[in-house]
Amino acid sequence: MMRILFLRLTPERLWPVHRCLLRFSLPLILLLALCGVCGWGQSLAIEHVTVIDATGHAAQPDSTVVIDLDRIVAVVSGEKTHILKNAQIVDGTGKFLIPGLWDMHVHGASDARAPWSQLLFVANGVVGVRDMSGPPNARMWRAAQVSNPGPSPTIDLGSPIVDGPNPVWPDSIVVSDEAQAREVVDQKQQRGADFLKVYSRLPRNVYFAIADEANKRGFPFEGHVPELVTAAEASNAGQKSIEHLTRVADGCSKEEVEIDSEMQRVEALFRAPGATMAQKIDSGKNILQLNMRVVTSFDEATAQSLFALFVKNGTWQTPTLTLLRAQIDNPLPENDPRLKYLSKEMRAQWDAGYYRKLPPEPRAAMAKLTKAQLDESMRLVGLMYREGVPILAGTDAMNPQCFPGFGIHDELALLVDAGLSPLAALQAATRNAAQFMGQLGRRGTIEAGKIADLVLLNEDPLVDIRNTRSIRAVVLNGKLYRRAALDAMLSRAQVLASR
Repeated sequence: MMRILFLRLTPERLWPVHRCLLRFSLPLILLLALCGVCGWGQSLAIEHVTVIDATGHAAQPDSTVVIDLDRIVAVVSGEKTHILKNAQIVDGTGKFLIPGLWDMHVHGASDARAPWSQLLFVANGVVGVRDMSGPPNARMWRAAQVSNPGPSPTIDLGSPIVDGPNPVWPDSIVVSDEAQAREVVDQKQQRGADFLKVYSRLPRNVYFAIADEANKRGFPFEGHVPELVTAAEASNAGQKSIEHLTRVADGCSKEEVEIDSEMQRVEALFRAPGATMAQKIDSGKNILQLNMRVVTSFDEATAQSLFALFVKNGTWQTPTLTLLRAQIDNPLPENDPRLKYLSKEMRAQWDAGYYRKLPPEPRAAMAKLTKAQLDESMRLVGLMYREGVPILAGTDAMNPQCFPGFGIHDELALLVDAGLSPLAALQAATRNAAQFMGQLGRRGTIEAGKIADLVLLNEDPLVDIRNTRSIRAVVLNGKLYRRAALDAMLSRAQVLASR
């Protein structure tokens, strides 16, 4: 009778039943598996592996993870395990299994012009991404992806960037008044975006109209804190995530109000239509000085108050430390092996990026400021972690020196350098990502009933987080890609990028 009941279930409905089965004894679970209850498709067993499940529990040595179709059936430690009939067997002796990684701040993952990027993500153990500038119609985009046969990460798909007049990026949606603000929230929710991406030049009244409408509809808004809004105001308004720590350092300054007022005045002069080049240069120097003043006026008590607000409101932070580090390391050495996976167009954009073409004096000033901002950001991330602020791992992939796929490993290392434990950094790209998206019940950790997105490592990431690069195999939606298959993905990405 039990067998008949299970065979009526669709694969999509199987995982809650797996969770219910945990109420029975482990031998019953394994007996059902052995009898073929879960035999819809490919089965897999990873044996004698150390499981780092990202729940916060200690690593589980000599474990077996049993997978059927796209779900984890059981995680068994230290005892004899029956394996599903006809299952692929992977010997995990001496190896380490972690949940698949998520890069929670990327660009271009939904861009058909960069098919090589999806291969780079999967080959580097990135099973999911949050695309921070999605297509105009997310529903249409998803429908078109149904026929895509290649391996690709799951995509949490944002709206196109929503900015104010004189937007930072020319392809942004420009919103000038409150009526337009409410309309864009409605439109992007109806068109299937997972969230609305807000940006830096939104007017105050427009931003708060977006927040009000989004909150009424239960539609997340995430992104930059606008220049005319404080981080504390954004948190209180319900912004779900703050990217790049925008306005966070300002909110930790004891001179935030004075600096903001002066910054607005100077930036208005810089952007004035009739400004001469000399005036722009003077204004630029003042902007640099004011940004440095933000760093030097840090106040720990002010910071702790802001971080307590983030914790209270559930405001997530995606620091993208990789982005700041990339600006310091710009340009990369020509022999960096990752460069061969980028298209000519992307390389050209990178070569023109940041401040490489500035004259020596302003370039040196920018480099000095960027180094100070990275140091400040590292300090803020460490403090936020200790205060309990929820943190996500994101790279800003596709920006200069922020590599798709490869970059998440750089970000995890930087998070540890900032003060996170290796486990906490790993959770920022696994468990936290799932929790942030409201999907912790089905992904993000290695537990029975969860989607089988996994990375098998040769080395222990809890000893050195940089060991997340030692990838032996990737399991994506239950399908095993051994090292040879991952290398083939990289080769294919290189061919696609060269076209």
